[in-house]
Amino acid sequence: MKKYLIILLALFIVMNVLISGIYIQCIPRLKEYGQFEMERLNQLIVAHSTSDGDYNDLLIIERNIDDEIDLLEFDMVKVNQLASQIVLDLENTYTSIEEGTYHAKDDSYYERRIENIAQSGIVTQVAFSTLLNIPSFISPTISICYKNLTSISSAIHKSIGNYGINHVMVELSIEVHMNLTMIYPFFEQYDTHTITIPILLEIFQGQVPLIYNY
Repeated sequence: MKKYLIILLALFIVMNVLISGIYIQCIPRLKEYGQFEMERLNQLIVAHSTSDGDYNDLLIIERNIDDEIDLLEFDMVKVNQLASQIVLDLENTYTSIEEGTYHAKDDSYYERRIENIAQSGIVTQVAFSTLLNIPSFISPTISICYKNLTSISSAIHKSIGNYGINHVMVELSIEVHMNLTMIYPFFEQYDTHTITIPILLEIFQGQVPLIYNY
């Protein structure tokens, strides 16, 4: 009996070593899947945290009696308010996901998926066979979970310049930076994701005021 126990113990150790070795080999691909799925999730959340509203009131434009542009600039008070509101909306969404309190507002794919993640904490599941690049109809899966968001920050990018002949192009975007934690079996990974949200793109007839040419 003792001999059989020793054999079983040895087999158990060998199996654990083999599985651990395979898992270690899978880690790079597992991280790639995790980052890809988290980026998809972030894009989805950001897209639903910003509306396609009319942001023309963010721009101040003044013309003279000859209809030439004398002043063209952004209302930075309103732009900063918009950036702060986007960050606040994102923080509230991620907090409710982490706390498991997010409830679907309708039956759309986005709302159902976010509610499922909030309840399970699982962002995606990857089959071992996929990580090993081998065909398999039945394979154990590895869950990739979302833990928390440490911080969200934003940066405003604006541009005013010539566009063709006698036209001005105005661009405004808000860049959102998210520091978050992903949980894999036996380890955690900290990632920083950056998503650019285009806010305004307008083309006006006229010349860029001289102030912008220096």
